[in-house]
Amino acid sequence: MKKSLFATALVCLPAVLLAGPEPAHEADKAPDRIELASPEVIVPLRMEKGRPVVEVAIDGKGPFPFVLDTGAGGTVLGSDLVSELALPEAGETRIGDPINPHAITAKRVRIGRLTLGGATFSDMTATSMENAGLRVHLGARGVLGMPVFAELLLTLDFGRGEVRIGRGQLPSPDGKGVVAYRPGFGGTIRVPITVGPLELEADLDSGSPAAVSLPNDYMDRLPLEGKPVEIGRARTVTSEFAVYGATLKGAVQIGGHRLENPALRFNRLPVANVGSELLRRFAITIDQKSRRIRFAESSSGIEAADAPQGSPARGSSRGPRD
Repeated sequence: MKKSLFATALVCLPAVLLAGPEPAHEADKAPDRIELASPEVIVPLRMEKGRPVVEVAIDGKGPFPFVLDTGAGGTVLGSDLVSELALPEAGETRIGDPINPHAITAKRVRIGRLTLGGATFSDMTATSMENAGLRVHLGARGVLGMPVFAELLLTLDFGRGEVRIGRGQLPSPDGKGVVAYRPGFGGTIRVPITVGPLELEADLDSGSPAAVSLPNDYMDRLPLEGKPVEIGRARTVTSEFAVYGATLKGAVQIGGHRLENPALRFNRLPVANVGSELLRRFAITIDQKSRRIRFAESSSGIEAADAPQGSPARGSSRGPRD
């Protein structure tokens, strides 16, 4: 998962691979070879505790449930799965979170072949995490990170419950349906969003079950319906902290879509975060080569930002509640 997973319950789950002795994008290298059984491979996707999960086979064994995490700068396997598969070691790396990015030494392992439906990825590395918590809390055995799909178009269609994998390029950004993004800390996908009157950037993080999470200092900069209250605690791989909640008096806008009066979460991490509670309203296509992302509407309570005034919204105009 990204730097952390926000939850009202206290959990301990893996962090994104962050800069250590090597740049983060080198910690888990992209596959040397990719084979697609058809021009567009379609894989079932299901939601587990607010996170997308797919079935992955490794070196001909499995399949095993993996969280498909747009906020992960690398692929993570629980150490129990690494032992079960007897994966060879491939050195070490340093991982952590934005509060303490180099806190933990972790083992890198080599994967000969990873299969996701009709897509096969050969000769890649991943990170082994002790006490990852994935199996206990999510019933998953690992996290599938974005470097796996660096050369492909990846679509998470939450409405249809499927992942689509293919080749090609998204059209030029128009700021509405297709948005340009830039790489964030640790290789995350950082997109422009508007929260109330503020324009900022947020990490796109399907591994977080929240809708929109913001650093604590935004609590005093946004119009809220009430004072934020503590709604739980969260734990990253190195840190533990309180999570506060409040409802925005206004809208969150991402691309050409807006969400009215959403519930926000606030925490001590330094970067804003858009999680699955909001993302599941879309079919999201990520083009890492061109650094573009497309947001297509699914069954949702989000209406187009340029819709004529007074036009009916699809679904409820209220945001998700925790």
